[in-house]
Amino acid sequence: MIGTRKLAHIDFSQSSQCLGALRALNPTDVDDSMAVMALVLDGMCAHPPEPVEHLQVLEEIRTTLDFIMAQASQRYVARPLPPASEEDERLQRVVAGWNTMAKSYALIAQRSAMDPGFVDKRALLAHRRIQYCALAMVENFRARREMPPGLWRNLHGLFVASERAGLADVRVPDALNEVWGAQSAQECYVALLLVDAAMPSGRTPRELVWIMRWAQRFAPYCMVLPGNEPRPEKATQFALDVNADHGLRPIGLIVPEAPVRGIDTKRLANHIQAVVAQLKKGVSPASLGLGDDCMQPACSRLLVSLYRPWGHAAAGRRFPRRRLSAKVQLCVDQQTIAFFLEGREFAQPADARVTSFSETQVMRTFGERAESEITPEYLVKRAAQLGYAQEEVWQVTDQSVAGYRLARSQGDSRVEHRQLVGLRATPSESMLLAEVSWLQYQHNGTLQAGVNLLPGPPRVVAVRLHLGDRSARERYRLGFMIPSVPALKTEVSIIVPSGWYLANRRVEVFEQGAWFARMVKLVARGANFDRVTFTREPAEDAVD
Repeated sequence: MIGTRKLAHIDFSQSSQCLGALRALNPTDVDDSMAVMALVLDGMCAHPPEPVEHLQVLEEIRTTLDFIMAQASQRYVARPLPPASEEDERLQRVVAGWNTMAKSYALIAQRSAMDPGFVDKRALLAHRRIQYCALAMVENFRARREMPPGLWRNLHGLFVASERAGLADVRVPDALNEVWGAQSAQECYVALLLVDAAMPSGRTPRELVWIMRWAQRFAPYCMVLPGNEPRPEKATQFALDVNADHGLRPIGLIVPEAPVRGIDTKRLANHIQAVVAQLKKGVSPASLGLGDDCMQPACSRLLVSLYRPWGHAAAGRRFPRRRLSAKVQLCVDQQTIAFFLEGREFAQPADARVTSFSETQVMRTFGERAESEITPEYLVKRAAQLGYAQEEVWQVTDQSVAGYRLARSQGDSRVEHRQLVGLRATPSESMLLAEVSWLQYQHNGTLQAGVNLLPGPPRVVAVRLHLGDRSARERYRLGFMIPSVPALKTEVSIIVPSGWYLANRRVEVFEQGAWFARMVKLVARGANFDRVTFTREPAEDAVD
């Protein structure tokens, strides 16, 4: 361990001393390495070496810095990061490191502007400034945080400056680009635009890693059109306002008087289609440049979901949204969801009646109670006795037929991305099932969430994997039956525990008697569930 104390007498204007300290780093000691990196980089900005030597130091430490920052970020990328949380300081240190790198390259560009020997380095300096500004922004995506003000506007300014200098299309070596090994300033800029268009707040950590890599992989197939091109006509077509503090937006959401730049993605659309076709033929994702860690069928599903935002345009809203100011009740535990759906605890079929509450008109709690006695107030009281909690601090900010945008500004929440939750608009209404589609923390600490409603009304069922003669010894697990909705062209489906789906696998279902569901297709894989379509087989007729 170096420790920052040993650097107290270093002369930061001497590149050899700076390199000596950085080469002695132990990258596996993340905290110490980050402290030394920050001290050396800040020291060189305050007392810079000669530009050529300063550049040499920065170029040599790039891969080491990338590794250290990747290790540091693992503490906060698993779930949305609250602004005042313990790991928030780690995020700020990572972002500060990227910003210092961008500042360092800018300083070199400024000090060498009149040096004829640096003419061939101008494209590299332009690329690096955009790259490190983009990396600082990516960290906010990964932490699912609202983008700090001014970052987008700064990025746009850097790109426009590279264009005016005639440097935007010049490719330079880039060891951090694992696909091509080289990149231009425009490709780096477009890659971040693609990541933003992919709705990073709605992606799992693994998906976001793939998306960031694929954005670099596909960026050369896109082009930022000149400002004198005709304004896009379709309201859903993506466009860019380089004077605004945001990324790509549908042209219909950009004010008419704003000067906009179009994005040509026709080649990218065709290329994505070709890659998907190759994947369907069984070609490995690695051989197509998608990455050694990309597994099927998750790789194909993600790539297909990116086709519209990356290769075509923004998806128009299927259902209109309306502003709303109301609170909803959210259940994040499946046992709690089942209780409020059925009016009773989930129990093994051998030990409890499994006919539905509406048909039996009774409920087993403390003895049996008639349905007329089961009021919303009684259910809430009984739920509290059983330890079933509802989160009642979620405020609706807008709503559509398909779902809600929610926000909560107090307390901790157990919601996570792609989690199955139960939602009730009022205590007197029936509970609906929903999936958390995205999460993002705002600067003021408010957690925003998008939830997509599943077709309803759902039913509680008991499920267990069919394991032949061993099945009778297995306990049933909680599941939900989702009805078909012809108007939405959705089939009847069943929700089972996460990881259960396997094509043609059979699940024993108990709902007023036992029957078998043979899994057909995975509709959705969430954080705590698999939703699958199935064919029904009577228990006595089922064969292995």
